[in-house]
Amino acid sequence: MKKTTDISQKVTLGFSILSFAGFIYNLFFYISLEIITIKFGNIASFIDRAEIFVGIIFIILFLFHISAILTIIFQLKASSRENLFTAFLFFISIISLIMVFGDFALISDIIKEYKAGISGIETEFIVLYFSQALHLLLLIIIPVFLILKNKRKIFIADIKEVAIKDEAIFINVQYIGIFTGTLGLIILTALSVFAPLWAIKKGIVTVCATLILPYAIIAAYWLIMKFRERLTEWYDEKQFQDVTKASLISFISSMVILAIFFIIQNTVTKFQLLNVIWFPLYFFIALVIFSGTILYLNKKALD
Repeated sequence: MKKTTDISQKVTLGFSILSFAGFIYNLFFYISLEIITIKFGNIASFIDRAEIFVGIIFIILFLFHISAILTIIFQLKASSRENLFTAFLFFISIISLIMVFGDFALISDIIKEYKAGISGIETEFIVLYFSQALHLLLLIIIPVFLILKNKRKIFIADIKEVAIKDEAIFINVQYIGIFTGTLGLIILTALSVFAPLWAIKKGIVTVCATLILPYAIIAAYWLIMKFRERLTEWYDEKQFQDVTKASLISFISSMVILAIFFIIQNTVTKFQLLNVIWFPLYFFIALVIFSGTILYLNKKALD
């Protein structure tokens, strides 16, 4: 396991260097593309010159993300204690990977809309640059994480130590649950304030599916680990108590939340937005309450 982890770290570090260079090239490509669209220039010749390099860089970025995610998973599996930073890395690496595909789709849409004379591509460039900021964050954090870890300046895992009932991965799932729910609420709030209703209807499913994916993956990973055990052995006594209490609190809270949604939907006739976002809004709130309660009970017991 340790040998596999070491190889994975070296491969990820190598890809991070290539990806950073490619990221700089693609960033200049995006900026140049925006300038051309502003000045109503000839976009066809510019795309013909750059599309091969941009395509290769997309492949390199994809491989970097896959390598980074595998490295983080190995780290989570080997860790004998929960680690907020590693859980955060896993979360943003999944979101960043999805945004790589989103970048490709955005560029294709921008080019098609510009050629068709459709206005409003400025918003798509804003989303594109936001995505680049996320990629840059990951490209900076991953190499620093690996270098410092190898120098033992930060300590994440002790391979020889085994956590009782997979306590580490259990708590890391809750961290990612809080990240997922919190970011989901932030995104929904931003969409509600700045985006028109038709745009929210068009993109709400895709946005929510993207946000939920990190939690779904880590939860699925935890379930796969547990399939070897009997259902009664999935939790130790403390974990079972925490999950039971968190489930009860989440259930009661969810009833209150749904009641508020119901009242708003039936009393404020002009409030059409809630009809579109009520389920993801409920899901993210319930997820934050559930994961947050488990973490609170866990930390309270340790104190």
